[in-house]
Amino acid sequence: MDHDDIKKWSEQYDANYDPTLKEIEETLTITLGEQHYITQEQLEKVMQWKLNAQRGRRDRYIEWMYEVPAKFVQRISEAAFLIDDPKLQLKTLTSMPGIGPATATVVLAFHDPTNYAVGDRYMVAALFGEDRALGLSDYPRILTELRERNPGGFDLRTVEKAYYQQYRDTYDVGRW
Repeated sequence: MDHDDIKKWSEQYDANYDPTLKEIEETLTITLGEQHYITQEQLEKVMQWKLNAQRGRRDRYIEWMYEVPAKFVQRISEAAFLIDDPKLQLKTLTSMPGIGPATATVVLAFHDPTNYAVGDRYMVAALFGEDRALGLSDYPRILTELRERNPGGFDLRTVEKAYYQQYRDTYDVGRW
Protein backbone atom coordinates (compact mmCIF):
# COMPACT_ATOMS: atom_id res chain seq x y z
CA MET A 1 0.00 0.00 0.00
CA ASP A 2 1.15 3.50 -0.70
CA HIS A 3 0.52 6.57 1.49
CA ASP A 4 -2.94 7.23 0.02
CA ASP A 5 -3.99 3.60 0.44
CA ILE A 6 -2.93 3.57 4.10
CA LYS A 7 -4.88 6.77 4.65
CA LYS A 8 -7.97 5.49 2.81
CA TRP A 9 -8.10 2.08 4.51
CA SER A 10 -7.35 3.40 8.00
CA GLU A 11 -10.06 6.06 7.57
CA GLN A 12 -12.48 3.33 6.50
CA TYR A 13 -11.54 1.40 9.64
CA ASP A 14 -12.26 4.49 11.74
CA ALA A 15 -15.57 5.10 9.95
CA ASN A 16 -16.71 1.54 10.78
CA TYR A 17 -15.29 1.55 14.30
CA ASP A 18 -17.84 0.83 17.03
CA PRO A 19 -18.03 4.07 19.07
CA THR A 20 -17.84 2.21 22.40
CA LEU A 21 -14.71 0.35 21.34
CA LYS A 22 -13.19 3.51 19.90
CA GLU A 23 -13.73 5.28 23.23
CA ILE A 24 -12.04 2.42 25.10
CA GLU A 25 -9.01 2.67 22.82
CA GLU A 26 -8.78 6.45 22.98
CA THR A 27 -9.14 6.58 26.76
CA LEU A 28 -6.66 3.78 27.42
CA THR A 29 -4.11 5.13 24.94
CA ILE A 30 -3.96 8.40 26.85
CA THR A 31 -3.99 6.77 30.29
CA LEU A 32 -1.49 3.98 29.61
CA GLY A 33 0.87 6.37 27.87
CA GLU A 34 0.94 8.49 31.02
CA GLN A 35 0.97 5.86 33.79
CA HIS A 36 3.13 3.12 32.16
CA TYR A 37 1.21 0.23 33.72
CA ILE A 38 -2.29 -1.19 33.48
CA THR A 39 -4.81 -1.80 36.26
CA GLN A 40 -7.18 -4.74 36.43
CA GLU A 41 -10.10 -2.47 35.52
CA GLN A 42 -8.21 -1.13 32.51
CA LEU A 43 -7.19 -4.64 31.49
CA GLU A 44 -10.83 -5.65 31.67
CA LYS A 45 -11.57 -2.85 29.17
CA VAL A 46 -8.82 -4.19 26.87
CA MET A 47 -10.39 -7.64 27.07
CA GLN A 48 -13.82 -6.18 26.34
CA TRP A 49 -12.34 -4.40 23.32
CA LYS A 50 -10.46 -7.45 22.00
CA LEU A 51 -13.13 -10.05 22.65
CA ASN A 52 -16.19 -7.90 22.03
CA ALA A 53 -17.80 -10.42 19.66
CA GLN A 54 -16.91 -13.41 21.88
CA ARG A 55 -18.80 -12.63 25.05
CA GLY A 56 -18.59 -16.06 26.71
CA ARG A 57 -14.88 -16.34 26.15
CA ARG A 58 -14.36 -12.72 27.16
CA ASP A 59 -16.25 -13.10 30.42
CA ARG A 60 -14.34 -16.29 31.29
CA TYR A 61 -10.97 -14.63 30.64
CA ILE A 62 -11.93 -11.57 32.66
CA GLU A 63 -12.92 -13.80 35.56
CA TRP A 64 -9.54 -15.57 35.41
CA MET A 65 -7.68 -12.26 35.31
CA TYR A 66 -9.45 -11.10 38.48
CA GLU A 67 -8.25 -14.23 40.31
CA VAL A 68 -4.82 -12.63 40.78
CA PRO A 69 -4.14 -9.62 42.99
CA ALA A 70 -4.52 -6.19 41.40
CA LYS A 71 -0.90 -5.41 42.25
CA PHE A 72 0.22 -8.44 40.21
CA VAL A 73 -1.43 -7.04 37.07
CA GLN A 74 0.15 -3.64 37.68
CA ARG A 75 3.64 -5.03 38.30
CA ILE A 76 3.56 -7.42 35.34
CA SER A 77 2.50 -4.64 33.00
CA GLU A 78 5.12 -2.26 34.43
CA ALA A 79 7.77 -4.88 33.73
CA ALA A 80 6.49 -5.43 30.19
CA PHE A 81 6.52 -1.70 29.43
CA LEU A 82 10.12 -1.35 30.69
CA ILE A 83 11.68 -3.65 28.10
CA ASP A 84 12.07 -3.12 24.38
CA ASP A 85 11.62 -6.65 23.08
CA PRO A 86 8.14 -7.43 21.70
CA LYS A 87 8.45 -11.20 22.13
CA LEU A 88 9.58 -10.86 25.75
CA GLN A 89 6.87 -8.26 26.35
CA LEU A 90 4.24 -10.71 25.13
CA LYS A 91 5.70 -13.51 27.27
CA THR A 92 5.54 -11.19 30.28
CA LEU A 93 1.98 -10.00 29.67
CA THR A 94 0.69 -13.51 28.91
CA SER A 95 1.82 -14.63 32.35
CA MET A 96 -1.41 -13.04 33.57
CA PRO A 97 -4.37 -15.44 33.62
CA GLY A 98 -6.77 -14.89 30.72
CA ILE A 99 -4.28 -12.93 28.62
CA GLY A 100 -3.20 -14.55 25.38
CA PRO A 101 -0.76 -13.20 22.81
CA ALA A 102 -3.39 -11.32 20.78
CA THR A 103 -4.78 -9.53 23.86
CA ALA A 104 -1.24 -8.73 25.00
CA THR A 105 -0.63 -6.98 21.67
CA VAL A 106 -3.64 -4.77 22.34
CA VAL A 107 -2.13 -3.70 25.66
CA LEU A 108 1.12 -2.77 23.89
CA ALA A 109 -0.64 -1.00 21.02
CA PHE A 110 -2.81 1.04 23.38
CA HIS A 111 0.25 1.90 25.49
CA ASP A 112 2.33 3.05 22.49
CA PRO A 113 0.51 3.14 19.12
CA THR A 114 3.49 4.77 17.45
CA ASN A 115 5.66 1.69 17.87
CA TYR A 116 3.16 -1.15 18.39
CA ALA A 117 0.13 -2.57 16.62
CA VAL A 118 -2.61 -5.06 17.37
CA GLY A 119 -1.66 -8.54 16.24
CA ASP A 120 -4.00 -11.47 15.78
CA ARG A 121 -4.89 -14.20 13.33
CA TYR A 122 -6.17 -11.63 10.83
CA MET A 123 -2.86 -9.78 10.79
CA VAL A 124 -0.97 -13.06 10.38
CA ALA A 125 -3.19 -13.81 7.39
CA ALA A 126 -3.08 -10.27 5.95
CA LEU A 127 0.70 -9.90 6.19
CA PHE A 128 1.98 -13.47 5.80
CA GLY A 129 -0.87 -15.29 4.05
CA GLU A 130 -1.12 -17.88 6.81
CA ASP A 131 -4.46 -18.90 8.35
CA ARG A 132 -3.51 -19.58 11.96
CA ALA A 133 -3.48 -18.06 15.41
CA LEU A 134 -0.88 -15.51 16.44
CA GLY A 135 2.18 -16.99 18.12
CA LEU A 136 4.64 -15.17 20.35
CA SER A 137 7.33 -15.18 17.67
CA ASP A 138 4.93 -13.72 15.10
CA TYR A 139 4.58 -10.38 16.83
CA PRO A 140 8.11 -9.05 16.19
CA ARG A 141 7.68 -10.13 12.55
CA ILE A 142 4.36 -8.28 12.32
CA LEU A 143 5.91 -5.10 13.71
CA THR A 144 8.86 -5.35 11.31
CA GLU A 145 6.55 -5.99 8.37
CA LEU A 146 4.34 -3.01 9.27
CA ARG A 147 7.39 -0.76 9.61
CA GLU A 148 8.63 -1.89 6.21
CA ARG A 149 5.19 -1.33 4.66
CA ASN A 150 4.82 2.13 6.22
CA PRO A 151 5.29 4.71 3.46
CA GLY A 152 6.07 7.25 6.17
CA GLY A 153 4.14 9.60 8.38
CA PHE A 154 1.99 6.98 10.07
CA ASP A 155 2.20 5.29 13.45
CA LEU A 156 2.17 1.49 13.40
CA ARG A 157 -1.37 1.28 14.77
CA THR A 158 -2.61 3.29 11.77
CA VAL A 159 -0.74 1.08 9.29
CA GLU A 160 -2.11 -2.01 11.04
CA LYS A 161 -5.67 -0.63 10.89
CA ALA A 162 -5.29 -0.12 7.13
CA TYR A 163 -4.11 -3.67 6.51
CA TYR A 164 -6.73 -5.10 8.84
CA GLN A 165 -9.54 -3.14 7.16
CA GLN A 166 -8.39 -4.16 3.69
CA TYR A 167 -8.29 -7.79 4.83
CA ARG A 168 -11.76 -7.48 6.41
CA ASP A 169 -13.21 -6.12 3.19
CA THR A 170 -11.46 -8.62 0.95
CA TYR A 171 -12.43 -11.69 2.98
CA ASP A 172 -15.54 -10.42 4.77
CA VAL A 173 -14.20 -11.30 8.23
CA GLY A 174 -13.87 -9.73 11.63
CA ARG A 175 -16.70 -8.30 13.64
CA TRP A 176 -16.92 -5.28 15.86
